[in-house]
Amino acid sequence: MFEMLDKEKKYVIGVSGGCDSMYLLDTLRKEGYSLYVVHVNYHLRHDSDEDYLLVHDYCQKYQLPFFYKECKEDDYHGGNFQDEARMIRYQFYLEIYQQFQCDGLVLGHHLDDYLESVYMQLEKHHVTYFLGIRTYNQVMTMNVFRPLMTMYKDEIREACHKYDIPYRDDYTNFETDFERDRVRNTVLNQYTKKQKEELLLKAYKHNERIKELEFKVSPYYQHYQMHKYISLQSIPDDLQEIFLYLILKDVIDPSLISQSLIYEMIHQMQSSKPNIRMNLPVNYLFIKEYDNIYVTKNQNVSYCYRFAKYEPFVCEYFSLKECGHQNEGVYLREDDYPITIRTIKSGDRIQTSSGTKKVSRLFINAKIPSLQRKIWPIVVNRDGIIVLIPNIAKNMNYLTTKPNLFVIK
Repeated sequence: MFEMLDKEKKYVIGVSGGCDSMYLLDTLRKEGYSLYVVHVNYHLRHDSDEDYLLVHDYCQKYQLPFFYKECKEDDYHGGNFQDEARMIRYQFYLEIYQQFQCDGLVLGHHLDDYLESVYMQLEKHHVTYFLGIRTYNQVMTMNVFRPLMTMYKDEIREACHKYDIPYRDDYTNFETDFERDRVRNTVLNQYTKKQKEELLLKAYKHNERIKELEFKVSPYYQHYQMHKYISLQSIPDDLQEIFLYLILKDVIDPSLISQSLIYEMIHQMQSSKPNIRMNLPVNYLFIKEYDNIYVTKNQNVSYCYRFAKYEPFVCEYFSLKECGHQNEGVYLREDDYPITIRTIKSGDRIQTSSGTKKVSRLFINAKIPSLQRKIWPIVVNRDGIIVLIPNIAKNMNYLTTKPNLFVIK
C-alpha cells in the first residue's frame, strides 16, 4: 500500500478528521513516516470545530507537527463552494510543503472516491483523458500520493474500529447538496459489489487505452511543446483527439474541454480554408494557418528591449546568450550598440544577400503563423538597421564574422 512512499522523506498529510484521513494518518505514524499534519476548518457545519479538536488532540498526543487554517466568510467569493474550498486547501498544503521543504503531499482518497469521479466523468460526457483519480500526480508543483486507492471506505471504517482509531463522520457527506454527494448517496450506494467491479474494470480498460495513446502521441506532443505549433498533416487520425485534449489541457481547465469542442476543432482542421481562428474558453484561440495548428491566448502583444552592451537576458519571447545555432546569431561591434530587440513594425525591411526584403514577406515565405510573427524578435542596431531576424534572415553586412550574440526565440 505504501510502496510509493519513502521513510527518509518528509510529507504533508491532509487530515479532515474523517475515517479515511485518520486511518491514513494513524497507519503512517505507526510505520514511522515523517509527517506534517494539515487541517482546514471551512466552518461549513456547526460542529466543524469538533473535527479540529479531534485532529489537534491526536497530533498533540503523538507529538506530530500540526498546522491549522480557519476559513472566514470573506475567503469565499460566491462561486462553486467545493472548487473554492479545494483551492484554499491546496494553497495551504503548498504553504506548509514549501516552508518545510517536503517531498510529497499524502491524501486519503480511496476506491469509493475513485468510483464517484469515474461515474461523474462518464455522466458529463466530457472528453476524459483519464478516468477517476490518479494514485500519483502533481498539483501546484507538489508530488501528490494517494496510498488508499486500493481500499473501499467500508474497509477503512472497519479498520478504524478494529484498531481503535478515532474519527468523525461529516454529516454533510450523507446529504445531496453537492454533485459528488448526490452521486454517492443516490447512485453508488445502490451499486452491488459486482456493479462496482464492472465500473472499475471499465475505467481500467479506458485508462489502459489512454496509456497506449499517450505513448503513441508523445513525439507529436513534445514537438508541439518545443515549437508551439505543429503541422496538422503530421498527426495520425487516431491520435488527433488525444493530441488536441493535451494541448488544450495545458492552458484550459479540463472541465471546460467537451467532446463537442474537440470535434469542432477536428472539423476546422479538415476544412479547406487555409486560415481559421476558432474561439476557445477563457480567452484562447485555436489557430489553423497553412498546415500548422496551435492554441494561443487571444491578445495583442508588442515589446521593445534596449541593450547598451551584451548581457545574459531571458524573457517570455526570447533569450540572449553567447552560444547557439548559427542562424540565431550575429556578430556585433561596439559601435552597433545600443541595440534594440523588438517586435515587427509596418514597413520593416532587411538587406539580405539576395536584395532588400520586406520582413512581413519573409515571415510569409517561411510559413510562420501570423500570431507568431507578431512576437518574433527583430534585432536593430543603433542606426536603426535590422541586423538579425533569428532563424529567418541576417543582414548581408553581418554574414561573414562568427556570431558573438545569439537571440534564442
